[in-house]
Amino acid sequence: MNRTFRKMGFGLSLLACLSMATAACSNGNGGSAKPDQSPSAAPKAESSGTSTWLSEKPVTFKWFVGERREAPIRDDWQIFQEIFQKTNVKVKFEAVPQEGLQEKRQILIATNSVTDFMPVPHADARLYGQEGVFLDLAPYIEEHAPNMKKLFETYPHVKHVVTGADGGIYSIPIVEGIGFNYTWIARQDLMDKYNLEAPKNPEELYEMLKTLKKEHPDSYPFITPNVSGPIGLYTIMLRMFTGIEGYLQMEPDSGEYQFAGDHPGFKEALQYMNKLYAEELLDKEYAILTGAQWEERMLTGKSFVTYHWKTRNEQLTNRAAEAGMIPGYEVDVIPLPAADGIKPYLFSRELIGQNGLAISAGVKDKVTAVKFLDYLLGEEGSDYLALGIEGKTYDRSEGEPKFLESLGPAPYDQLRGEWGIWYTDVNLDNGKSRLADRLTEKAQRIEEQYMPYVVPAPNLLVLTEEENELRKEKLDNLTVYIEEKMTEFVTGRSPITDENLQDFLEQCKKLGAYELKDIYNAAHKRGSGS
Repeated sequence: MNRTFRKMGFGLSLLACLSMATAACSNGNGGSAKPDQSPSAAPKAESSGTSTWLSEKPVTFKWFVGERREAPIRDDWQIFQEIFQKTNVKVKFEAVPQEGLQEKRQILIATNSVTDFMPVPHADARLYGQEGVFLDLAPYIEEHAPNMKKLFETYPHVKHVVTGADGGIYSIPIVEGIGFNYTWIARQDLMDKYNLEAPKNPEELYEMLKTLKKEHPDSYPFITPNVSGPIGLYTIMLRMFTGIEGYLQMEPDSGEYQFAGDHPGFKEALQYMNKLYAEELLDKEYAILTGAQWEERMLTGKSFVTYHWKTRNEQLTNRAAEAGMIPGYEVDVIPLPAADGIKPYLFSRELIGQNGLAISAGVKDKVTAVKFLDYLLGEEGSDYLALGIEGKTYDRSEGEPKFLESLGPAPYDQLRGEWGIWYTDVNLDNGKSRLADRLTEKAQRIEEQYMPYVVPAPNLLVLTEEENELRKEKLDNLTVYIEEKMTEFVTGRSPITDENLQDFLEQCKKLGAYELKDIYNAAHKRGSGS
């Protein structure tokens, strides 16, 4: 049976992307990007759609996208009306809730029924592109895609990431720019009310949560929106106690991938989470919460401390003010807590995201599809997706494009919901959007407070076909087992004893934890040219 129809492995955010601009990345031929460059700043080729239509007849392409709850997909976004006028190409979005995006994408790929345009992890684009699911862009670039050509010439390492073992190019990267994404967040109004100092280590965090619980007995002071991924409970707690962000990840000082279970702080992390759970300082439903439940509990005063996107500092405060339920509600950042002997750090945003945008191999008008993708990658197209319409959502009065002050502070929901701008899985240059953002005084202070923690993200791992097969074979089962057992430890269903931990580590080894660690280190070594 074709591998396309076999079960695909997704999970564990282990495949980090190219390092931020401060860490040059090498391609297979030894090419490297200058440390101060990002694709957002790269020289742009002339857009293929600025003066002529891409097709004499109107063309409609279907585009798979995860719908944001706070910004539903709309068919009347003005930016796509303008894009149609410029290109004669319409877009019909096929939206699914963010929570179901991964599962639905798996089904579409496994049945070879992907939409014309689909956001997809580069690793899967490379793999399933070779099997005929995604279009090989390489034959079209020279004649039809000047922006793609310019991007790959300027950043050879980007081409390395999207090129399959057969030499085909199966996705276009989504540029993320530089900086960082996440912060610890706490109810500043309550910290002020109870004279609480910002915690700098796990014990101080525990004492703060205890005080909040005492003052609000019906609350669960600490909450996270999920257990894994960059804002998951287990991810941030393992980093706090072991220095490893997640289950298998690079340790910044050594530059090597390590298994967090091998670290002596692993047991401490479990014991700490178990204590929070037992004393009802951690939400009792932490393992099954949805994003909507997380937000509802933060806004209604059921929970007070979390870890999330940095923009949530202003979004939560603004939404609480609009709701008027809790007078004086305000959240703000607190420092990154770390156990004794562990250096607090935060990985930078990856220069390009884990996902790219791919075209279905079954698209009817392949040339127009490639031209359209190239147009969206070019200056005019990317301006629409990243910035919107000049004079209505942004201007260049300060030289560089900036979102209009009239949109107010942190206008992300408005930009996405009303305009379709800076929308996940649609915008190809988030770095451009971020550069256009007008930071409030609070947002600027957050940047300055957290930047000292930031270290370059690991390079994207480009696995061989054999390595990728091993990852697919091992990763899902290992992930499920780790999360199930950690949940048992945290909730007290399994005592945190040395014997139980040894059994846990042995089973992780049997399920391939060390094999995965070895292939990640091998791939990282290849990618770094060492």
